[in-house]
Amino acid sequence: MSLLHRTLRTAHDALAAAEAAERTGVSRATAQRYLSYLVKEDMVRLELRYGATGRPEHRYRVAH
Repeated sequence: MSLLHRTLRTAHDALAAAEAAERTGVSRATAQRYLSYLVKEDMVRLELRYGATGRPEHRYRVAH
């Protein structure tokens, strides 16, 4: 199991790629690429959080 996957498993809520990167010590770009891979492998779910304006925030949580 990867460091990012373990980090998501122990998080109390879904995390953005930047939050996951900060907790694991990898760059945001690396976290984003690996999280995309985990979504494709059905190990992680991608959730979109919409704010008042702008683009939705991508948030990740472990798939059960």
